[in-house]
Amino acid sequence: MKSWHRAVAILLLSLTVVVAVVVGIGWAVLPLDGVTVTVHGETFALAELHGLRAVAAFCIVVALVVIALVVALTLAIVSLGFGVIGMVFGLLTAAASLALVLSPFALIGWLVWRHVRERPPAVVARP
Repeated sequence: MKSWHRAVAILLLSLTVVVAVVVGIGWAVLPLDGVTVTVHGETFALAELHGLRAVAAFCIVVALVVIALVVALTLAIVSLGFGVIGMVFGLLTAAASLALVLSPFALIGWLVWRHVRERPPAVVARP
């Protein structure tokens, strides 16, 4: 159980590092002059962010991207799981229907086999 938690933690840390690198490259390379963000009526231009505001904005963007990726991956896995459950239920329903349809033929075959087979001779037990 401990190794499973460690693997998830390493995976999330790796994902966060990759997202931080990509967001950092995008922040440095892309022109941010016309990009503004409005929060509670206050407008911020990304090109004018410096110091702690820039660090906070960077951390918020990285956190939101990581959360969005984890949620999307989780929803994809859950939907695939429900799809597999649905297919298994459908196959079991088809098998049960087929067994119900073929059961009279199986009964007739068993009765014919019992009628036609050779019976072993009776053995008298010694007292």
